[in-house]
Amino acid sequence: MESEILSDEELAEITGYKAMAWQRRWLKDREWVFIESRGRRPLVGRQYARMKLGILPDPSVRQPPALPTPAWTPDFSRVS
Repeated sequence: MESEILSDEELAEITGYKAMAWQRRWLKDREWVFIESRGRRPLVGRQYARMKLGILPDPSVRQPPALPTPAWTPDFSRVS
């Protein structure tokens, strides 16, 4: 299962830099939203990165399954 935060390798591949300071500069220059860990590592959300990179989500994955049809329905005609 993928983490919700990009890994060090993924962030290096996107920014082109392994050094955290250069990664932060790259992200700031391109107006990406990120937070920093205590060790000053830039943390970028996976869904946000996909959005910024123009990768569209598969719509079939995001839709919940259809609810089953009930076996019976109540008869409210006799309720007063």
